[in-house]
Amino acid sequence: MSTSAQPGRTWPLVGRTAELDDLDALLASTAGGEGGTVLVEGEAGIGRTGLVEALTSSAHLLSLELRAARATPDRPAPFALLADALLVHPPGVARGPVETELLDLLDALHADGRSVPAAGASTAQRHHRAAELFAALLRRRGDSSPWVLVLEDVHDADAASLGVLHDLAHEGDVPRALVVLTMRPVPSRAVLSTVVDAWVRAGARYLELRPLGPLATVELAERLVGGSVGPALRGTLATTGGNPRLVTDVVRTARSAGALEARDGVVDVQGAAWLPALDALVRSRLEYLDEDVVDLLAHASVLGTSFVVTDLAVLSGCPVPDCWRTLRVALAAGVVHARADRLVFRHDLVRGALYSGLDERRRRTMHARAAWTLQEAGAPTQIVAGHLERAR
Repeated sequence: MSTSAQPGRTWPLVGRTAELDDLDALLASTAGGEGGTVLVEGEAGIGRTGLVEALTSSAHLLSLELRAARATPDRPAPFALLADALLVHPPGVARGPVETELLDLLDALHADGRSVPAAGASTAQRHHRAAELFAALLRRRGDSSPWVLVLEDVHDADAASLGVLHDLAHEGDVPRALVVLTMRPVPSRAVLSTVVDAWVRAGARYLELRPLGPLATVELAERLVGGSVGPALRGTLATTGGNPRLVTDVVRTARSAGALEARDGVVDVQGAAWLPALDALVRSRLEYLDEDVVDLLAHASVLGTSFVVTDLAVLSGCPVPDCWRTLRVALAAGVVHARADRLVFRHDLVRGALYSGLDERRRRTMHARAAWTLQEAGAPTQIVAGHLERAR
């Protein structure tokens, strides 16, 4: 799926026992002096940051130094991600000669006219030297004691930092360090793919975070509301597809609207006045997707929870090959998934939010076109009639 690029986690970590066990085992190996690399991938809002927070707590218990940074799309400066992780020092802690040289190099790279120790050095030379120093810093940091490096949201990382990580992969695991890279499958970048491929070939552990199951979804909601979940709220939770952020969106939107009501220890939602606010929030979670992807998904929402690609192509007026290329992004993002010869919205909450966001006149026009499209494709009469009814 799908949710926005908003960083951070604001919900309890539920349903991740197996993943936590794997990471704890890797931490224990790191504490013993071994190196390791983990690639954590999952749709937006699935809980990558929550897993990192749990990893951080475990690292502290094992007395492992932890360095962490999160990439953001508004920081494309060269080596920004690695600088945030490796060059930030607590007050009063002296920097070593390598760190000092790196800071001077970064100043020179970031601003025109700044001098560097090697007078007259070109930008390319400074860039190359900085890459060498960052690689050396990573390789030698474990000389005194094992440590952990966590780089979050590397799908947004600057190209220079990714270049260093790519080169390091050819040497295998960073000595006496556990390196954790977290990422979304979308946006897809060629430079990131080369990094991931290099680390996979180097033996990195791949950890995919999947949606929560029904029981874990309800457990998360119960921990958020502080009681058992009633039938109406449970029904809305079922439309989240097990995405923790969407579960949290449901609960918090209902609470903000005063729609939650507790009776005899059971918390449930009352009425439907709060649903438009939830739809608006869910649509905002898709802002990291390109406009053409969201628009095509809005067309698909008219066809229902599941749809055939060729039907969507006719409805949207988009050639089938182009339609499929756009849908591949939605597949990678986890908004839809394949079932036999059709695609299905992974989270019906997202489908409903996209549908409700359509202008009423446009929605009627889409239903009229959907009726014609499905009739031509041989759909049952009652399905076609349903679209004609909505087109009025």
